[in-house]
Amino acid sequence: MEQWLVISNCQTHGLASCLQAQVDDVLVTGLDYHQFNSDPQRFNSEMGNYSKLFIAGGVKSELASARMDAIAEHIILPMPSFRAYHPDTLYLLHEGRAVTGAVSDYHSTIAYACFQKGISVADAIRRYFTGSFFERCGYMSLWLPERDHLVADFAAFGLDLGMAFRTWGRQGAFMYSIYHPRIHVFHDMAAELLRAQGRTPLENGFMPPDNLANGACFAVYPEIGEALGIAGGYVFKNGGSYRPIGLEEFITGCFESYGRYTPGSIEPHPAFRKQLDYIGSLI
Repeated sequence: MEQWLVISNCQTHGLASCLQAQVDDVLVTGLDYHQFNSDPQRFNSEMGNYSKLFIAGGVKSELASARMDAIAEHIILPMPSFRAYHPDTLYLLHEGRAVTGAVSDYHSTIAYACFQKGISVADAIRRYFTGSFFERCGYMSLWLPERDHLVADFAAFGLDLGMAFRTWGRQGAFMYSIYHPRIHVFHDMAAELLRAQGRTPLENGFMPPDNLANGACFAVYPEIGEALGIAGGYVFKNGGSYRPIGLEEFITGCFESYGRYTPGSIEPHPAFRKQLDYIGSLI
């Protein structure tokens, strides 16, 4: 039986499972780059077993020793991202490594800007976690540009997700964070990938387990949820646990983590620097 390999980041196994659920004459294996780098010799020895490689272009730099040339056909994958539900998300670095806070690597731009200015947790919540301030930040006006960006990004890879997008947000947020979609997004993405390979996806009703639900989840702030027509709440979740974390606990934990570093040694990830500078200018 033909075998396919999917290599990506944390999105790997959800996509691989959704591909497998919709095709019955192929065996699909998911391999994230962390797995590969844990035993490159073993995984390189298996590369010749696969006829087709689905690989996210953004992870190639993490796979310098991978013998991907052993696989005849390569399909480059887009990596879904969508900020409208979680526009306050920020990633921070210390000496090039991710800073871990109260909820994995997820931080609040507003909260970190308040920390930088010496504003207390209580004052940060009272003054800046409000609908009016979110509007000043531009957080309420991201749906259309984010939709257009996501659909265009997939279209650049020959995948039409315009119709699928219309269904995703009807029953709640379809993202756990800006880079972690819920499983039905991967299911629709997998169906389009199969169509692009000249195959008809099987309609069998099988939906694989949503493995990203086990990871960290950023809150959909209630004011943002209301603006988008869905339920929101200041509820965060850490990876590996289902205990909810409220806003005060989240910000307090983040402030405590920042306090363990030398002042000025934390930097925003380059992709988020302009956002942090702008929000900081409003505080």
